[in-house]
Amino acid sequence: MKNLKKFVALLLAGVMAMVMLTACSGGGTSADTEKEEAIRKQLGKRTEATSLCDRDGKVENDSQLYKETAKLLDTRIKAETSAFGILAVDFDVKGIDPVEQYVTVTLSADYKTAGLVAGLITKITEELGKIESTNNSVKLDTEWAKAAVVVRTNEKGSYAAIAIQVKNIAYNK
Repeated sequence: MKNLKKFVALLLAGVMAMVMLTACSGGGTSADTEKEEAIRKQLGKRTEATSLCDRDGKVENDSQLYKETAKLLDTRIKAETSAFGILAVDFDVKGIDPVEQYVTVTLSADYKTAGLVAGLITKITEELGKIESTNNSVKLDTEWAKAAVVVRTNEKGSYAAIAIQVKNIAYNK
């Protein structure tokens, strides 16, 4: 558990550094679904996501995970966007404490940032699989069980959340 917190904190620090170096540009005119598809296509290139891809090679959204991810993103947008429309990068990890059958890692951020760091989601799942917990409560399969990509646009900008769910092979029920 301590290793996971350290890893997520380190990863978040790296992403925040990347965000600081990313140039901002004006909002796009693309529909949210087109933006979701772009990220889903990027995620579909990962071997861990192969079983979740549609015919076009895009990761398919799991309907239940999509609803949960949309709710999380909507809440974050409402609570945290500044006057400039900036949504800080945030990782949410669910299913480790208490131990659940699946662990869900969700990245939410400004759309451009989320698109740039979508590749890091794969790295997160790889690293989660390597974490050694002293009580063996965290042992994860590296193949993704479910995924969801949500994009929301308002007058301040576009925001995205990417959720990846992996099986916790240490779950004993």
